[in-house]
Amino acid sequence: MIGIVNHSDEEGFSFISAQRLPAGMFAFYLEGERKILCRVKHGEPLKQYPQEFLMDMELSPDEVSAFYGLDPQDFKYYSYSTSVVGYFDNLMGEFINPRTNPASGVKIDRAGEDVLKDISKVKAGDPGSALIGNVLGENTGIVLAVRDIVSQHISVIASTGAGKSYTVGVLVEELLKPYNMAPVLIFDPHGEYSSLGEISNAPEFVTSNYRPKVRIVKPKDIKIRISDLLVSDFISIMDDGTMSDKMKTLFRSAYHNLKNNSKKQFTRNELKQEIEALRDKNNDPTIDGINWRFGKLNAAIFDDFQTIPLADYFKVGQLTIMDVSGIEETFQQLIASIMLRRLFDAREGTENNRYNESHVDKFLPYPVFLVIEEAHRFAPQSGEAKSKIILKTILSEGRKFGIGVCLVSQRPSKLDADSLSQCMTQITMRIVNPTDQQQIAQSIESASRDLIAELPSLAKGQAIISGVAINTPALVKIRKRITSDTKGRSKDAPAIWAAERKYEEKHRAPEVKADEEMDVGV
Repeated sequence: MIGIVNHSDEEGFSFISAQRLPAGMFAFYLEGERKILCRVKHGEPLKQYPQEFLMDMELSPDEVSAFYGLDPQDFKYYSYSTSVVGYFDNLMGEFINPRTNPASGVKIDRAGEDVLKDISKVKAGDPGSALIGNVLGENTGIVLAVRDIVSQHISVIASTGAGKSYTVGVLVEELLKPYNMAPVLIFDPHGEYSSLGEISNAPEFVTSNYRPKVRIVKPKDIKIRISDLLVSDFISIMDDGTMSDKMKTLFRSAYHNLKNNSKKQFTRNELKQEIEALRDKNNDPTIDGINWRFGKLNAAIFDDFQTIPLADYFKVGQLTIMDVSGIEETFQQLIASIMLRRLFDAREGTENNRYNESHVDKFLPYPVFLVIEEAHRFAPQSGEAKSKIILKTILSEGRKFGIGVCLVSQRPSKLDADSLSQCMTQITMRIVNPTDQQQIAQSIESASRDLIAELPSLAKGQAIISGVAINTPALVKIRKRITSDTKGRSKDAPAIWAAERKYEEKHRAPEVKADEEMDVGV
């Protein structure tokens, strides 16, 4: 037992305890045979020392209390505000609020494994499970339901250094375990997930009939097929702010003429020929201007035939890491836009029987999972990005076609609010910026205000997990990763400088001293 109920109100109830208890911890009380789970919100001393007892720095308040004949123990009780979660209904598969608060005098106990296990929808190691960590301060595991993550999306939000990439790594590890074997793709703008390549050889992932594959796609191997570009993509690439309306109109005509001739795939040269076909004595300078700007499509990233091979990138039991580091941000957005468009078309077409095995480039017969790092780049709150519209479409409609998305960001206030609100499971780590905290509070309906207030004080590796993949929000300590995490860590600059200095001293060429006998003075 940790306390006794004092009084109740519309916010919940309070109980008295002689123990120091952390905010967010779980407790329970009995209502008949039912164990009613509740969450400690915050506490304060029930009785405070008189100020005069605290003004002598040489004496402890307890000594002053004893001198005046007071019992120091009277000042060691605390009142804790608490909210009711409810009892777990096995038939409903969720917590049911009893609609009544406990009566004064009811005993409050620390929640144990028998109660805390119901926070998770599935058991660790079962098909469709993802063990993320433990209830903070307890040994009870927190297991997310993969089905809900994939069908209704998830977000991982944290300030720099709070463990965001580490947590994504834990989630990906779970998705590649033998009990999930998910097809996962990470869109990696900083090249920080390469250590996940260890998954393919780690014994925790390998069984007698399963070994996950990891494919790392380097920037030089990422190509955008010319015929995958929309006319708006072409114009956004070519237009540096000086492209006239006449140029745009003529280019659109050339593009649509080519597409209307049943050319599902076409080359740069074929498009250029269509542009030239529009030349006459009245538009010579305009066509020349289009051709000059068309030269931007000669960049190495564009190709007449190569494209993002969905069937190779999304395979059951395979992690594909698209390393787009070193590629300029506008092209990163373009790559993401084209990949998302083709992915949505493939899954929608396959589900609606428009594509089958004969459509090698478009047939994708199973749900997939996509991690978008630096999501605020690809769906910004203000301004536009080439990838924003299609990403929002997938977030709103992807559930029907089996496209799960994980949005990862360190600046939620810069991430499109509609996109963030579509992620129905949230892993939120330390957030210090008040604007970001406000955005989180508005986007995460399932997390209460008292949990949101904990965001600035969370330690590295601690998170608030809430949403549909879990039965009630919880403070969680993220489990240790199986794979290493060298890329996501901050650089230890002093250690690197010291090592470099030692290396230089060890390999420094010996100093050549002048021979005084050979030194001839003038």
